[in-house]
Amino acid sequence: MKTYLFVIMIILSMSLYACETSSPADVRDAVIFNGVGDVTLAQGQQFDPLEGVSVFDVEGRDLTEGLEVEGTEHLGLDNGRLTNVGTFILLYRVEDREATMHERGRAITVTLDGADPLAGCGQPVIGDYVITWCDEFTGIGAHLNAQGVDLDKWAFQTGTGSAFGLTGWGNNEAQYYREENARVENGRLIIEARRENHGGQAYTSARLWTKPTFYQRYGRFEARIRLPIGEGLWPAFWMMPQYDVYGTWAASGEIDIMEARGRTPNQSIAALHFGGMWPHNTHTHATYQFPSGSSIQDFNVYAIEWEEGEIRWYVNDHLIKRSTQWHTDGHAFPAPFDQEFYLLLNLAIGGTFDGGRLPPNSLFDQPVIMEIDYVRVYQIPES
Repeated sequence: MKTYLFVIMIILSMSLYACETSSPADVRDAVIFNGVGDVTLAQGQQFDPLEGVSVFDVEGRDLTEGLEVEGTEHLGLDNGRLTNVGTFILLYRVEDREATMHERGRAITVTLDGADPLAGCGQPVIGDYVITWCDEFTGIGAHLNAQGVDLDKWAFQTGTGSAFGLTGWGNNEAQYYREENARVENGRLIIEARRENHGGQAYTSARLWTKPTFYQRYGRFEARIRLPIGEGLWPAFWMMPQYDVYGTWAASGEIDIMEARGRTPNQSIAALHFGGMWPHNTHTHATYQFPSGSSIQDFNVYAIEWEEGEIRWYVNDHLIKRSTQWHTDGHAFPAPFDQEFYLLLNLAIGGTFDGGRLPPNSLFDQPVIMEIDYVRVYQIPES
């Protein structure tokens, strides 16, 4: 948990209190601050630092209009909601009619109790879309694992896939997924691939999903991600059906918001899988070519906008693919993409996606990491 204690502000406030206590009564009481008492609030709670606050001079003249507040930036206010946890000092300042400045400090303590799950979500509105779920990877939460991952938002798929009936994760992948290979660090989720023997595999990595925690039908799904480069790497940000309503893969569909081959850093791929159950499935895809001077190694925003009968893919808000035709055996359009889907993030090694290529050992002389700055989900509110 990150607790933000702004010691300098606290010391400043204590100094202000000390100055006021030692000031002559006619100076100290020249103005009266109302509604600036210390308060304890819950993360995610709405807070207006000026609500209920007023200032008058001793003759009853209202000075509230000229009131200024310093220190609100430390609260992490997001659309009026408190996002940072800790104790913060706000400094209220106002000039009287003689242009004398008067100040009063106030302690705001923010706790995790009763936290709003949308607290801290950046950019809560995009056009008609309103945010419904996010992870900004702040390291704040009531149920964090040892690496700081919020288990109220993510769970882990571990092993080689055999526990899920997918040996090699269905793609002859070469890694063993472990929870220890994902961590929250400096406001980002880090998925690290390592060359190490574990569970009969020569590599380890991590795969996170929201199937136990969150799923949604329709909306905008986006993440800001920086990817590693190198032969044999296969990072992905994708979606699978919460329930196999129309049958097992790929009859119930798969949406690949982004997948990439580490050996081709100037490209990312968007794809849609549907049709019948394997091997009677099919897919469509589009390849995005990054502009000169940019690549998957930069932070890029990968997104889809999914509505009934249409899915659009974007990279940095550039439309790269639009699908309005798909099918699943025995069911009418828009099946299978008319059901709830959940999110996945993973960094695979090898696999059929790139012909079974494996990384050279030298690739792991430096950390091989996939960095996720945020994941956000939106929906258009029903009218």
